[in-house]
Amino acid sequence: MKHIFGRIIIPVMIVLILLPPLTCLIFYGAARQSAYDDARRDLENMQAKILPLMESSFPQGGDTPQTEENDPVRTFLSRVTPMVAATEGNAKLMILAGRTELNAIYPRDEKLRAEVAPLAETFANAISEGDTALLGSSAIEANGEEYLINVYAPPLETERLRYIIAYCPSSEIGGWIGSATVMVLVISSIFAALAFIVIWVSVKGITKPILRLCTEAENIGGGSFEHIEPVFPITELEELRVSMNTMTDRLMRADENQKHFFQNVSHELRNPLMSISGYAQGIEQGVFPSPEEAAHTILSESMRLTDVVTELLTLSRLESDAVNIVSEPVRVSEVIESSVYRINGTALQKGVTVTVEPFDEALIVSGSEEMLAKVLDNLLSNAVRFAAHSVVVAVKTDSKNAVISVSDDGEGIADEDMTHLFERCYKGKGGNFGVGLAIAHSAAEKMNGTLTAENRDSGGAVFGLKLLAIH
Repeated sequence: MKHIFGRIIIPVMIVLILLPPLTCLIFYGAARQSAYDDARRDLENMQAKILPLMESSFPQGGDTPQTEENDPVRTFLSRVTPMVAATEGNAKLMILAGRTELNAIYPRDEKLRAEVAPLAETFANAISEGDTALLGSSAIEANGEEYLINVYAPPLETERLRYIIAYCPSSEIGGWIGSATVMVLVISSIFAALAFIVIWVSVKGITKPILRLCTEAENIGGGSFEHIEPVFPITELEELRVSMNTMTDRLMRADENQKHFFQNVSHELRNPLMSISGYAQGIEQGVFPSPEEAAHTILSESMRLTDVVTELLTLSRLESDAVNIVSEPVRVSEVIESSVYRINGTALQKGVTVTVEPFDEALIVSGSEEMLAKVLDNLLSNAVRFAAHSVVVAVKTDSKNAVISVSDDGEGIADEDMTHLFERCYKGKGGNFGVGLAIAHSAAEKMNGTLTAENRDSGGAVFGLKLLAIH
């Protein structure tokens, strides 16, 4: 496995190392092509002037008599100098004369003729060897330098003027390319180095906070629930920090709930076990005049112990996703009737009346009959425990949902208990060991429903279960 630093920096470093030479190669190729294209355009411009000048200077068919005043060669040479001077670009002109041995007669300047002498000599040697491929547009190398040339033969056959050559030397075609390429290499190398430094610092700015978050995560796993501070400058890392702090708060609450859970469970299990143990010892030692009374107490405490264990197992199964609920149509009236019947005995003992308000008995909701029964049994049991005189079950519907509410006329829910009401093993004032409402909340979620609680304005509490209604 590679670190994020290596996964980013190594590929970037390879790219940045290759970038300057690749940039130079691309630039050199593009610049050279552009320079040669410009040179060919310059030769074409020269050709556009030479051809009309040749047509106007030399007679067609050779019928016109040549005199000193009417000398086409002299006429052409006299016109070619201003024409070349007026032509823009790098194209130059060279004129060769002679029959057996070709010599440059143009340019007229001796210094310029000396410069083109290698080209003239190379061209003359090639022509003498029968290389006719040079006649027209071609390239030729002379004295280590390459030339693009256009060769024209005048229509008048005379040794005074054999070939007219427009040429562009490579030193002038792309003389600037070498220095420009070096400059591109230097600039691209500088930019690549700066980019590498910026990326290095940026990656460090990401990996360092990530390593710190990893350390904090290990601390959280070890039981340290301190918030991560200070704020990170990167939005995504800051969102991760906030999420981890939220997770820390939840884990801290879960840890506290677990401690309360063990305390409450230990208390709830210890009392019936102590009663069972005490009465069993009394029977064994013969201190009870009526063994039947002791046996009744042992049976009652055993049933209480069984109820506690059953509720704990139910909650454990619901919260561990061991129970898979397949939503099915459930007739609400039947489940309510069964739950009210089961709680009636306890309600009569406490002098509490359980009333079901009239509703559409044909109402069907999407859920599970088993889960709905668990929710109603726990809500009714809780309501009867806290009610002063009455508990009311009501059902209301809208276009999409059905809300089953269970309300009582007791003291209501204390403000400090409201936010912890559905936490497992949270024990409010006068409550049991805090499993019933947690079971009801988990069962409601299994049916894709919601369970809410609030205080009534007239006194007492009301719990509402919202489920999807099937019409």
